[in-house]
Parts: sequence; C-alpha cells; structure tokens
Amino acid sequence: MSNLHRLFLGLLAGVLAVIVLKIGAIYPLDQYIYHLRNIYTPSFAYRYDDYLPYLPVVLLFGLKFAGVKGRNSWKQFLVSMLFSISLALLVILSMKSLSGVLRPDGSDLLSFPSGHTATAFLAASLLYKEYGFKRGAWITFAIYSPAILTGLTRILNNRHWLSDVFAGAILSLMIISLGYYLASLLFRKESIA
Repeated sequence: MSNLHRLFLGLLAGVLAVIVLKIGAIYPLDQYIYHLRNIYTPSFAYRYDDYLPYLPVVLLFGLKFAGVKGRNSWKQFLVSMLFSISLALLVILSMKSLSGVLRPDGSDLLSFPSGHTATAFLAASLLYKEYGFKRGAWITFAIYSPAILTGLTRILNNRHWLSDVFAGAILSLMIISLGYYLASLLFRKESIA
C-alpha cells in the first residue's frame, strides 16, 4: 500500500471518528467523567495545561540547535511544521466556531474540539516525527506524556468533555500526517528539478 493510500485511509478513519464523537457517541461517558470530576475534584484549578503543550517543541528545537540529527533537514522540518500549524489553526478554530458545543463549566460554546489538546498532540507529534520514530515504545510514551496530561487536565479544569479531548488529539494526528505529506511532496519536486 502506498503512502498516499495509507494517508487517505488514516484521514478517512480520523474524520469518521471525529464525526462519531461530535454526534455524541460517547455522551454517557462524557457525563460520567464530568460527574466523577465534580464529585472528587470539584475545586481543581491548575493552569499548567496552558504551558505544558509547548514542552515537546522546546525539546525539539533544543535537539535541532544542539545538532542532533533528526529525520529532516532544518528546511524540510520548518516547512512541515509550518504546513501542520497552518492546517491545525484553520481546522481547529473553524470547528470550534461552527460546532457550538457548550463547555462543561458553561462559559462559552467553544468546547469542541479541545484546542489545548490539539496543540499538545501536534507539538508531541512534531517531536515524534523528527526524533521518535523507530526508537521504541518508551520514547513514544515519553514524547506523548505531556499531551496526554494536557488532555486530562483540560477535563479536570472543567473546560472540556472527554469527547472534545479525543477529537483534539485525533485531529492533530491527522493534521501532522497531512502536513508532513504535503511537505514531502514539495521537497520531492524540489529535488527532481
């Protein structure tokens, strides 16, 4: 199966998963988690989830500046990152504006999908794409731990439903794959010319 076919199937599966989440397929689980949070941690209010998503990017640039060889050259990495971030901003912000899902705390209708979680998974995926591939399960877990913790904290801070967090993670994984694929097409054409 070609890279394009794998990408298409991955994107299709991701889109279907996000649609299923949006139509409320896990609504009972959303409510169950919401009630557990309100029973056991009603006063949880820690804001480290505003900063934690950027930890993988700091590490990524630290490795790049230190000269540690990654998957791509600086140029291809920056183009891949630019494509991915641009797509993420377009998709996530559009979906938040159009979906109209009320946050658990009732503050606004911008709950779906979780932008913090999407940012965290996008940052972790950038680090994984550049340095984590073929390194083992423990490296993958370490790279994605800040993203997972960000998603959990968004729920504990009563800012998102579980389905919002899942959708943010799924969307960012789809977007990073598409961003890297588009960049690879650009650099393949550049090397042929």
